Amino acid sequence: MRDAKSALRLSEGLNMAPEANSLIDSLRQIVAAHYERDSSPLLLSDLGDTLRKRNLWPSVDADRKTLRQAIEEARDPNLLIVRDRNAPAYVAVTTEAAKKVVEQFIDRRAQTASAIPDLDALPRAVLLAFCVRPESGKTVFLRTVPPFKYEVAERIDEDSHHFFPVDERYRRPGLKLTDLSELSASDRLDLQTKIAAWSRDNGINLEDFYSFRKKHANALERLLAAQPRELAGKIMIPGDIALILSRHE
Repeated sequence: MRDAKSALRLSEGLNMAPEANSLIDSLRQIVAAHYERDSSPLLLSDLGDTLRKRNLWPSVDADRKTLRQAIEEARDPNLLIVRDRNAPAYVAVTTEAAKKVVEQFIDRRAQTASAIPDLDALPRAVLLAFCVRPESGKTVFLRTVPPFKYEVAERIDEDSHHFFPVDERYRRPGLKLTDLSELSASDRLDLQTKIAAWSRDNGINLEDFYSFRKKHANALERLLAAQPRELAGKIMIPGDIALILSRHE
């Protein structure tokens, strides 16, 4: 009887192994691909979202361990957990090769914690510069003096000393900014961290953006504000035109 039970447990273990290995293999590929294109930390929450979209991890399943537990128990050198001691909710997954860079990123994040940007106070054009998707071979440039705007180009020739590149490591391409209140906590924090790092590395004072924002609105906001109250809510503006207007302060 004992031999039969042992055989059954062994059989069950063999049946579960392929699924577990498949998950770890998928995790390893996703994490490695992230750090091949981006040196910023891959947050555990974002990794979970990616897995759920690919139907590789259930969003709710009380019978299963957490994703962090699965990663830690795998003991894979290319699936490492790195935490921010000052912010327990900030958990990243990294490879052994990228671990040092991720730890440095988290250290810098802690140092700039007191200067976390106020997304609601930044001009729309500034926020869009960090989230717009540039065409292949082109760079996003942000004008840091009024009127604030961004340009997507190979280079800036005119007034170039007022334009600063927003490199890929500082950006969140495709992040939707329709309503800032709808951003997830991880997306908001990641965008704030990237903007803070960009301003620090380029010696730009974010207060300059805030002070102007208090006095002025972008072209789209000024257009809507100029309309009679009964008409403002009925105006339909094509998306491409609205985007152009929102890019200019």
